[in-house]
Amino acid sequence: MNKDYELIPVRNMNTLKMLERAGHITLHEQTGTKITGLYSSEKFTCYYIDDFVTSRFQHKGKYYGCEYVSGCFCPYVFELK
Repeated sequence: MNKDYELIPVRNMNTLKMLERAGHITLHEQTGTKITGLYSSEKFTCYYIDDFVTSRFQHKGKYYGCEYVSGCFCPYVFELK
């Protein structure tokens, strides 16, 4: 993977829903809900996706990518800068 860019996680539900409506991604059923981690009692918001059409795409002038993060079974969406 080429690392000539910065990965910024997309944590805006409106943006994720817009990308889903455009057909780039499919949101996971837990996206937007708060859950507790496996190894801590802290709650955090899920930003998982189930599927993506291509790992890199452009939408409304911005570039996005879908990546798996170590320790997670679902990929995340990142803005590429």
